[in-house]
Amino acid sequence: MLRVTAPSEKPRFLSPLAKGYLVMLMVLLIWSGLALTVRGISMSPLQFIDVALIRFAVPVILFAPFISAHYAEIKRARVSDLLFILLGGIPFLLFAALGAETAPTAYVGTILAGTPPLFVAVLSFVVYRKSLPIKRALALSLILMGVVVMVVGRSDVMSANIHHGVLYLLSAAIVWAFYTIGLIRAGLSAISVAIILSYSSFLIVLTLLLLGVFPTSLGSFSWQDALPFILVQGLGIGVLATLGFSYAVQRLGSAKSSVIGSISPSVTALLAVPIFGESLTVAIVGGILLTIAGVILSNRI
Repeated sequence: MLRVTAPSEKPRFLSPLAKGYLVMLMVLLIWSGLALTVRGISMSPLQFIDVALIRFAVPVILFAPFISAHYAEIKRARVSDLLFILLGGIPFLLFAALGAETAPTAYVGTILAGTPPLFVAVLSFVVYRKSLPIKRALALSLILMGVVVMVVGRSDVMSANIHHGVLYLLSAAIVWAFYTIGLIRAGLSAISVAIILSYSSFLIVLTLLLLGVFPTSLGSFSWQDALPFILVQGLGIGVLATLGFSYAVQRLGSAKSSVIGSISPSVTALLAVPIFGESLTVAIVGGILLTIAGVILSNRI
């Protein structure tokens, strides 16, 4: 005897948790691409200001339809928080680019992705008197130890330029920490943040171009030269990583998302071997592992 069954719901191939992990893995690869493209600026025909123009022009175009829907939310934000958010634009990109000119790619990935949690905790303690438990302070100190191991471990081949590069990268990480604090204080949606950051930074870039503050190669490089920066800096960092990280935090929580993100330096260092011909020394591997351990432990306390 045949039995008729009621139509069932369409099966879900991926749970919200699984989607969160997949999106965060995408963000992880994009973050690694950020370090690689910043390192690649000095090896390309593009100048810093050209890459900055690409970085912010792409989200300016793509987020234009959302301005009216998010205008009221943006208008309610405090000026001090907006200024902190703007630090994640031109200032961060400039310090990162200056550091990447001389520092190895593994340094770029480790310092930019690994040290901001340390600086966020320190700045929150110093500026806002937010408590910092001893256990978490010890866990965060592993991040600093990781950077020290990388620098000291290669002291025999470290030039003054590389030391300057490390200082620039640390400055970029501190600037990113202020940006993170601004995000927390403002409490804006991911799209509102992207609109503020991209439009304000785009206007700043145009002003700098018109004033001739930075040299430019506009008109003298091809679309093929610009394509990696369009895909990674503009579309990847400017749009996908901004929205993807917000989605992942909603599905996984900030702790799990930060732990997955801490793997970024390892991915960057591995990709730098075939792309830039860089080697993985014991000091670099040790520094990366200490940084990752510091991020993971600090998010578990």
